[in-house]
Amino acid sequence: MQTSESAVSAPLPDRHDGGDSAEQPRVPLTSRELLGNQREVRIDHEGSQYVLRATRNGKLILTK
Repeated sequence: MQTSESAVSAPLPDRHDGGDSAEQPRVPLTSRELLGNQREVRIDHEGSQYVLRATRNGKLILTK
């Protein structure tokens, strides 16, 4: 499996205004939008790093 040293740290696209989810429906992201052509991405979230990985079977695995 190919690995990537990419870190996702860019601001998220404006898909909602951050208000109550009852007021603004959330638009889902596709795995292609998150991963691009990579098998995995690193995600920085509130000081912790996570890895989102696509498996050969088409599943997504998020690990800390």
